[in-house]
Amino acid sequence: MELEELISDMYADRGSMEEVLTELGDPAEFAKQYQNEQKYLIGPEYFDTYLWFVKVVLICAAVPILIISLINAIGEMPAITSQNAASVIIRAIVDGLIVGITDAMLSCISAFGAVTLTFAIMERKKIQIEMKKAEKWSVESLSEERKIPSARWTPKILEPVPDKKAIISRGDSIVGIVFIVIFSVLLIFAPHFFAAIFTEGEAITTVPVFNLEQWGIVLPVFVISLLIGLIDEILRLIIGVYCKLVMISNILCGVIQIVLSAIVLKVLPIWNPNFVLEIEQALGANADSSANFFTYWNANMVSNGLLAFIVVITLFEIGVTIYKTLRYGVSVKNGINSNT
Repeated sequence: MELEELISDMYADRGSMEEVLTELGDPAEFAKQYQNEQKYLIGPEYFDTYLWFVKVVLICAAVPILIISLINAIGEMPAITSQNAASVIIRAIVDGLIVGITDAMLSCISAFGAVTLTFAIMERKKIQIEMKKAEKWSVESLSEERKIPSARWTPKILEPVPDKKAIISRGDSIVGIVFIVIFSVLLIFAPHFFAAIFTEGEAITTVPVFNLEQWGIVLPVFVISLLIGLIDEILRLIIGVYCKLVMISNILCGVIQIVLSAIVLKVLPIWNPNFVLEIEQALGANADSSANFFTYWNANMVSNGLLAFIVVITLFEIGVTIYKTLRYGVSVKNGINSNT
């Protein structure tokens, strides 16, 4: 209210809103007069986005783990009879919830730390840029500034709204983030879910696609690749427009992901070496044509196909980012978008 009254009084005296705004100066500098100088881990500029993003990530990290734990617990139930059915089911659900809540808490703590660290780095980077540009104030510099009217802030300095084609789709970033988080959770807590499933009567047989015996070697590289993609998506979501920073991040993250994907698919023992043999044993003589399809599995062919798909998709995304940045991109200075 005080600010509105101040502007109204100044406008009544001067008769021109442009003169009023020019006299008040840069809005960012003027606003500092009403703020306490504090250092933040995550400042007001990012805090709302940070809170929203933490909620999304925590939900994506916790819900799949709880569901997986309950499914595992129910699947591992002992034989049920009419006398012990209720107790066995209740015990399985309780055990599943205990394991699920424990794993979900660990996953949420890790996700919370990763998100907080990412936003804190972005906040810190912004502060460093501002500090580098800060100049020591003196009476002489003030007098020199008054001698150069063009150096003062005016409404004309405000940049026009960026082109719509320069805006990054928030929905696409959210979908990418949710997919990466859920996929990472499944890889960490339930890699056996990626399997060929066969049913014979009431019996269910699963043959894992991944090499679970060597999973401790494969998983770290796999997760690092996904985390790099997550960081890139977070950056795109926060900045919201195509710019040089987004372009550089997308290129670097894309190249690193291609390299890590090649390591995972072509170097590390990711696939179950006995996949075909275990399927043949599971099928026996009762296999139908659809089930026999899995016997044509070729690990090298699958690795080459997936790697080619990843390379094509990544290069396409990089190409789109470069084109839109050069064609419609904006520059981002201290967290404020402005046209190039």
